Amino acid sequence: MLILYNSLFKKKNLINVMKINKIKYYSKLNKNELINLINTTKSIIFIQTFIRKKLSKELNDEFICPISYSDLKYPFVSIKNNNKFRYYSLEAFVEYLNKSTNDFIDPFTRELLSDTSIYQIERLVKHYKIKKSFNKKSWKKKINSRAEFLTITNCLNEILNQIFYVSTLNFNFIYNNILPQFIYYFHFLLQRHKSNCFSVINNYINCINHHSCQNKIYLIDYLKLIISINNL
Repeated sequence: MLILYNSLFKKKNLINVMKINKIKYYSKLNKNELINLINTTKSIIFIQTFIRKKLSKELNDEFICPISYSDLKYPFVSIKNNNKFRYYSLEAFVEYLNKSTNDFIDPFTRELLSDTSIYQIERLVKHYKIKKSFNKKSWKKKINSRAEFLTITNCLNEILNQIFYVSTLNFNFIYNNILPQFIYYFHFLLQRHKSNCFSVINNYINCINHHSCQNKIYLIDYLKLIISINNL
């Protein structure tokens, strides 16, 4: 039930209501402003509660959390893949991310979660105070690992730009410029992010294959050799 307050209430009573409902920043407000703030806040909570219950019921009728295999519990996380939202109970999702060994991966699609999704999940964790299931050290390590991976792939992308900047891939350019850079950066990629190497190398093979110069085959063969030698 939504109860709205009016001027019949004393200011002292209104302040008590503010404290009970944990509403902040009211010390400089007059009586009418207190009433407006309380009614606005109570109305927002009432609407949010109604929508959450309705949405949770609709979701639980159709979905279960893919991680816990139990009914979805509010708060939940929504991840969009291929124009479709999938829903996970927040605590179960955080526990899953804590236990993952390499990176933050969608448990359903096995795709990397975006930085935006990770940031939003962190905010939910802090807002709903579920720090008991939030392994901050583990998350920080994975975030640093992701940053390192992105740095290496950005460097490799720059090499790709160099390849497509020239129309002719002569042997001097390939063996004295491109391959030494490939050797350097793929060495770090294999050492620290081997699980992601196969998809990265395949993407570079596909890209280089679009170059018009026939000498591209030497670069492609080198990348295929990396896959073969390292059993990727």
